[in-house]
Amino acid sequence: MLLRTLTVVAVLLLANQSAAEEFDYIDRLSNTVTTTHEAAYKIKISEPFRSLGELHHRQESNGHMFRVSFSAFSNGSDIILIHAETLEDASGMLNYDHLPAGEINGVTVGLREQCLPEEAEASLAGNREALFTRDQGFELQLPFLLMQHLIASEDGNAELVLSYGRHVEDCAEISDAFRSETQARMARAIELEPIPD
Repeated sequence: MLLRTLTVVAVLLLANQSAAEEFDYIDRLSNTVTTTHEAAYKIKISEPFRSLGELHHRQESNGHMFRVSFSAFSNGSDIILIHAETLEDASGMLNYDHLPAGEINGVTVGLREQCLPEEAEASLAGNREALFTRDQGFELQLPFLLMQHLIASEDGNAELVLSYGRHVEDCAEISDAFRSETQARMARAIELEPIPD
């Protein structure tokens, strides 16, 4: 009876593992991440950032369901987030031409800034990625600034989002000097290289 119970438990665990690993859009070797979907890039993260691991999950945004492969790196105070995502409905709606343009190592990206105020703490309780990074030892302290760099695949069904995050004193009073310093930190920490077809 015990053997049969253990076998059933093993089967259930393997089934759950299989469901969780239904997709994986990143290959990670130490501090290098290579995306394996249509927005194909190699991202090198410098020392002293260390990997916090990977998370693969599904998430709804703006009425569309995404498959998300997520990887994070931290140097203790700052964090780098890598999202390799695909649209489940293959609607081709991903496009960032409306965002201000920037670049990383000559690669054009759309720029977006998000800041989580202290009042957002309660909403983080249901955020899988925030819980994951905290479980891995990162002290996510609000208010928190994320400077995001977005690239969509040509068919609009896949994207790469690189985010650099750090604590701020007040979301409403972020200076241009602070933004410039954050961008400089990211430029020192990340190398981005497209993978040829």
